[in-house]
Amino acid sequence: QNQTKAETFKMLINILFVALLGVSAVFADEAAGALQEAADYVKSLDEFDHEWKHECHMANGEACDIRNFPKDETTMVFPGGETRCIFSNTPNFAFQVVPGDSDKLLFYFQGGGACWDETSTKFHLCRSRATPLPELGVFNRRNRKNKFRDHTIVHVLYCSGDVHGGNVVRTYNDRWGVPVEQKGLANAQSVLDWTKQMQATGALASTFSELVVMGCSAGSIGAQLWGKQVVSALKWQRAAVVPDSYAGIFPEGSSGPLMYNFGFCSSGFLSESLLAKCLAKELTIEEMDLEFMAATPTVPYTFIQSKVDVVQRSFFRAIAFTGNYSDNAMSPAIFYDDVSTLFGSYNTHLDNFLVYLVDGHNHCYTPRETFYLTDATSPWDNGKGSEGIMLHDWTAQLPLRNGASISTVCAGEVKSTQGLQTPLQMPSNDSNAYCSSSIVPKTFKERY
Repeated sequence: QNQTKAETFKMLINILFVALLGVSAVFADEAAGALQEAADYVKSLDEFDHEWKHECHMANGEACDIRNFPKDETTMVFPGGETRCIFSNTPNFAFQVVPGDSDKLLFYFQGGGACWDETSTKFHLCRSRATPLPELGVFNRRNRKNKFRDHTIVHVLYCSGDVHGGNVVRTYNDRWGVPVEQKGLANAQSVLDWTKQMQATGALASTFSELVVMGCSAGSIGAQLWGKQVVSALKWQRAAVVPDSYAGIFPEGSSGPLMYNFGFCSSGFLSESLLAKCLAKELTIEEMDLEFMAATPTVPYTFIQSKVDVVQRSFFRAIAFTGNYSDNAMSPAIFYDDVSTLFGSYNTHLDNFLVYLVDGHNHCYTPRETFYLTDATSPWDNGKGSEGIMLHDWTAQLPLRNGASISTVCAGEVKSTQGLQTPLQMPSNDSNAYCSSSIVPKTFKERY
């Protein structure tokens, strides 16, 4: 009898071991799939690389005065100093300048994935070279629909892999045996310092009639991190911040360690209470955004967001798997509910929060020609399926004149999403064309 019990126990252990192997295999496949999806997105950005003819090197003693740059053409400015890209063998950091009207400035943060640990870095989940974008979307100076076609563009290029918020030397090496170093804070600060100098010396208008801070993907987070800093550092009459296609949905418990490990706590951007949370690895992007947006109540923060953005969901899952977070499920329905919850929090606490929500999974609008085809029902609809305002026309209202208004845009039935927290409770994937009552209706009236 004892032998029978022992054999039964051994058989149960074997069954459990085989089952665990199966779970591990499934987990490994899902993790690899999430990493590959994110890597494919970053690789796809190579097709948008843009060549340039003009360069200026501040480290060589060149003044790099914008008045000496050819109008409506790209000049790459290499600031030197502490700036750098993520790897030891990649070219130096540079930013893109396209001179236009001296009193109108588009300050843009480029996107390109993120590298938050050794695994994500080895999988190439972030861009590592500073290359400008082609003349598409808001960069298209020939499209008469483009509100920004005559603006001076100062483009914070992205090669640090830290969503423009890093200040860290990693404990792991790049493929050339040199520690990975992420200096997104120094990179962006060098661009802001140059812009301030141009304004102070009269190379740009002493007061901008229009200042718009914008960014896509990782640059959307960059716009959120830096929006308050930019509008506080420069002189302007009207201003707006436009984060495009990264709401800031992260696995539960991950955003605090991510910001801490990037070295963002050293930014000097945070109040005493938020700095304490950052150092304790507990700071969330929601807490940060609430404080930053509240600090500039006359500056509208106008987000652009697809309801079920596929790239944001891929990076959510990649972060979850590399960090061993149990919160790794991210269906379209769960994602949109999380976005609605986050934006609902902003909407409740902030008059100057608004969003243009687009049905579907598209990622990034402002640097693509889809910017001119998008309405609230589709990135390619060109207004055929909606009588509402087109995305480019909505964005063209910014920055607002005193007394002017702008409203949140969303297509679909308005309903509450409270309590929709599990896959079984969520609506089907075909039911994401609704609008959360925590977000709409919303109108902001400018009062400078």
